[in-house]
Formats: sequence, structure tokens, C-alpha cells
Amino acid sequence: MKIKQELLRHISPSTSAQERLAVAKREEAGLPGLPGLIDPSDEVTVLFVLGFDKDPQISGAAKKSLAEYPVQGLLSALEERLDPIVIRKILETRPEDEAIRIMAALNPGIDDETLKRLAETGPAEVVAALSEDGIILARKPFIAEALLKNPNASRTLAAELEEARAKAAPVDVKKEEPAKLHMDLVDDKRAKADEQNIFKLITQLSMGQKLKLALSGNKSARDLLVKDSNRIISNAVLKNPRITEEEIQKVTQSKGTNDDMLRHISRNKEWMKSYTIRLGMLGNPKTPLSISLKLLDSVYEKDLHNVSKSKSIPSTLASAARRKLESKGKKS
Repeated sequence: MKIKQELLRHISPSTSAQERLAVAKREEAGLPGLPGLIDPSDEVTVLFVLGFDKDPQISGAAKKSLAEYPVQGLLSALEERLDPIVIRKILETRPEDEAIRIMAALNPGIDDETLKRLAETGPAEVVAALSEDGIILARKPFIAEALLKNPNASRTLAAELEEARAKAAPVDVKKEEPAKLHMDLVDDKRAKADEQNIFKLITQLSMGQKLKLALSGNKSARDLLVKDSNRIISNAVLKNPRITEEEIQKVTQSKGTNDDMLRHISRNKEWMKSYTIRLGMLGNPKTPLSISLKLLDSVYEKDLHNVSKSKSIPSTLASAARRKLESKGKKS
């Protein structure tokens, strides 16, 4: 694998074992004092290489650091072109993390074998992004066949793939470089409050870029993308590791939230510990009845009373709430 010149001093056998161990242990969080390792893509690469260090203490520490590396950091690393074996290692450390799998599939450094596997087994976002990328479909025909095997693929995918390939324009592979996402959309410290400006930036992004932004963008970007008309994009925002409980509360209370998002929220045990989130789910008419009926057992009687009188939710749910209140009355 190719290593940047400025990173060699952190992994070279000629570097003292003490310094290599410090890097392997990430003793200075994010290694701000070590040139070249500020970028997560550089740090992840160095940790991967140090995992093969001849000193077992160093290799063990590096493997542990990579296994425990923050998800947001891994997503940031996957924003940059990484070596194929580093991408495979990241996937190995987080095999069930959908955000990681999506970002890996969209990384320009991914090898064909790994990309094929993700195309066959990845989440719906991977299918959507790859099926709309006429350039990659034209360049790598095997992807279309792999996507058709994916259980998350739609029935109309075959026609969509043909249309995407037909629209693809010739591309100079050597000159093509992944476009960088605007820092105002990624960095929380540099985020701008101007929603119109953020909206303009987002409308210029491709499907793949929107997906990346949904998974790694800052609050300004999340606030807009969670309302995106494309369910693939809005649902992906929920997989962003930086999303807050307050944002989830707003999603559950919004009548514009789609049922897929509400299902996703209901499957997150940590989010569902929040009483406000449960109440938001219960009061949202888009919440699937199978979920909202179960939630009736988890709210206070005063809120159960409000649900029983609500005109904005399914009548079946309101009736169930009334029956529970009557049952409570008889027991008391």
C-alpha cells in the first residue's frame, strides 16, 4: 500500500518504540501535536500499519485503538480516498454499522471485490446510490448484477439501472476526483445559520454526496436533509452518529416525517428511553399502529387521556387509549 511521505516517520522501524507506541495508543486524542495525523484518514491509515508492527505491544495497542476508534472519526476518514485494505479493515471493525458500510461503498478507493459484496448485501442507501451512478455502472458492469441480488433492491431496479447507464457520459478516469463537501456542511464550528445558503449548497450535490452529508454532516445540514423528499436521504440522517436526542424529538413531532423514519426510531432502544420521544411517536399519525399501540403502556395517565381525545391520530389508537383509561378506572 502507498503511504504519504509525511506519515512514514510515525510508522518507520527507525522511529523510537516509545513514539510509535504513543501513536498506537492515541495518547494525545486525535494526535493534534503530530504533523500529518490530524486528519482521521491519516490516523486510521497509520493505526492500520502499526497493527503489523513487529513489537507486539505496539501492534496490540494499534489494533485496539482502531477497533475503538469513534464512528464519527471513521466516517470522516471514509470521506477521503483510502487504501482498499484500510477500507476492508474499517468494515471488519464495524460490520453491522450501516453508515460505515454506505460510506465505504461510496469511497473511491474501494476495491472491486469489496464493492461487489456491499452491492449485494448493503443497506438500501447503497443500492440507491450505486444504481443512480451511471458512471460507475458503465465502468464496472458487475455492480448492476450484484445490485439485483440485493434483498433491498426494488422490483423496478433493472429498468433504473439501464436508464442510469444510458445517461452516463464518458469520463476520464484519471482526471476524475471525488468532490469535497463544503466545510459549512460538515464542520459544526464553521456551520452557518443562513438556511438559504445551506439549502443552495445541498441542492448542488449528487445523490452520493447527499448520502455522505446525511451520514456525516453538521446540524445545519441534518436539519435540511431530514426533510428531504427522497426517503433514502432523510432516513440516512438518522444514522448520523452526531444526531442528538433533541433532533430526534423534533422528527417524531413533525407531521412531515415518513413512517420509515418512525420505524427506525422505534428500533433504537436508547432513543426510546426518552419519554418525550415516545410521546412524539404516539402523537404522530404516521407512526405505524403496531408501534403506537405498544407505546400506550409507557405513558402517564394524563397523556393517555390526551391521546384518547386526539382527532389527529388513527381512531383505533384513540379507542385503545380510552379502553386503557376505563380499565384503569375499574381497577382503582
